[in-house]
Amino acid sequence: MRNNLFLIGAINLCLSASAYALSPDAFTQLEYHVNTGVGKTLPYAADKQTDAFKKAFSFINLDDDISVKLVTYIDTADRAFKADNIQIRVREHVTKPRKSKITVKLRAANPEGFGEVSDYKKAEIDFTNDKSAYSVSYDVPYSPADIDVKRVDIESVFNILKKDDTVWEIVGPIYENNKDKLQQTLVMRTHGWEGSLKDPRYENLEIDFQLWTPYYRKPRVTFTEFSFKGHASDKSYLEEAYNFLNEEVNKVNMPSENNGSKTSATFKMSKGFN
Repeated sequence: MRNNLFLIGAINLCLSASAYALSPDAFTQLEYHVNTGVGKTLPYAADKQTDAFKKAFSFINLDDDISVKLVTYIDTADRAFKADNIQIRVREHVTKPRKSKITVKLRAANPEGFGEVSDYKKAEIDFTNDKSAYSVSYDVPYSPADIDVKRVDIESVFNILKKDDTVWEIVGPIYENNKDKLQQTLVMRTHGWEGSLKDPRYENLEIDFQLWTPYYRKPRVTFTEFSFKGHASDKSYLEEAYNFLNEEVNKVNMPSENNGSKTSATFKMSKGFN
């Protein structure tokens, strides 16, 4: 009897530990976002940088090469996946099709909120407007020849996800209970350019500038931001760079009309979602 009690106690201890499987140290990837407007320096859905844009944001050098991606999300009208803090994104990399991927992202208010997760691509903290958001994500590659992001075959997406046992354990039960109710959001198009800050203290950081617009131009809205990534071991340096970038963007004084989560905004703009 004593042995049985010892065994039960050991099992309970393991179960308790699994509920707090992720520690703050697991979140090694940090990403910083600075929202901005562009005024009249860029035309709508611009695919080239203008001289006016370069002059206004003169604190940064951006390459001329553009990166184009198409993004859509999948959920039910009443957001069954969101209710379980899961996000499913299908992203076609138009410029480099081999980098197209389906991302399953888990969100929580803090590291302890994820419970037991494993084999993830990255555990990340996003910083925007001094607010932090924790996420764990899984990336599953796909070929644009198999899935048209503009007219997603939902079953095809989940057939691909089903090949990854870890991912399927996360999304499978919700999919099986809601497979006839799933739909995609409108498609967002992102135009992006990479570059670096001119300030020599931060010139080794890769800075991205992204411009998001609905692919079919309805509604006619634009989201623009600068962002960069780094490792948690460099957090002090990254925060200095973030503060510097924020200050430089504020000096330009072109506030964004559309701030906050682009994912949330995409669902709000899409018909058929609550």
